[in-house]
Amino acid sequence: MFAASTGKENAQPTYKGGIGFCPNLATCDNTDDMLAIDPRPGGATSNCATDNIALLDLAVSRLPGRYRRRVLVRLDGAGFSHALLDHIAAGGGVRGRDWEFSVGWSCTDTETDAIERLPKGAWEAGIGQNGDLVHDTFVADLTGLLDLGSWHTTIPDLRIMVRDEPLHPRYRKRATEREKQLGRRHQLIATNTRHGQIAWLDARHRSHVHVENDVKQAKDLGLNRWPSRHWAINVAWTQVVALAANLLACFRHLALPEGELRDAAPKLLRYRLLQLPARLTRGQRKRWLHLRADWPWTDDVINAWRAVEALPAPT
Repeated sequence: MFAASTGKENAQPTYKGGIGFCPNLATCDNTDDMLAIDPRPGGATSNCATDNIALLDLAVSRLPGRYRRRVLVRLDGAGFSHALLDHIAAGGGVRGRDWEFSVGWSCTDTETDAIERLPKGAWEAGIGQNGDLVHDTFVADLTGLLDLGSWHTTIPDLRIMVRDEPLHPRYRKRATEREKQLGRRHQLIATNTRHGQIAWLDARHRSHVHVENDVKQAKDLGLNRWPSRHWAINVAWTQVVALAANLLACFRHLALPEGELRDAAPKLLRYRLLQLPARLTRGQRKRWLHLRADWPWTDDVINAWRAVEALPAPT
């Protein structure tokens, strides 16, 4: 199943008299490619369902046709809206598509009351993204204790799950009074996935957090530094950033082995691989790249080059 991640990130250009902007991003969770980026003026409506739907459809249109049928869309709470979830559940309005979503759900007093009514037998141990059990963390299905009639008319498979974990000090300021009294933190997830263990569905949603690394990388590549006072130029700039991010994603997956370098930030890759000390000469009708023998990452450069050379020629 292809998995798409969508996220929002606020940024502030660094040029004098900068205008705040909020780009909507959609990335491919399998490869970290940036599928779509929609720069919006700082005065644009926050969390506009119409804009989010347009961004999602644009992102999916950038996929090869055979990968558009089954899609998992994971969003944080900032992208939550009834209209967007209806659109995803309907497969984007195209027959034959089986789209699923996993999105954060607000924990109001209604949900908190339902959580308190859950029997002990409804809870099961929570797991991390690596599949290991997480200490003193539990998950449960809350769907049957909530009134979801208006939702089930359009999304009959909607499920609400809750995760109960210790209240970390850094979340205490945002916690509700009930959470502070209990010393526990409750997080809810909504999904239309029909099958799967609750703990696994919870961990699947949480792995969406690495989309933040894609946003951080885009900022490092120039998304956080708009060059002009003119909107059209800055919009073009964001497309250049998206192109750079996709080229870097291809390089990571095709040329670098799994490990430190594949997950490295652009700054580290520049230092070790892309801006290496070397000398380019010509001779015997060829170009020769002379690498320094004492450069600590010379072997990494050579291995990356050999990996690229070994790729089959496109047909």
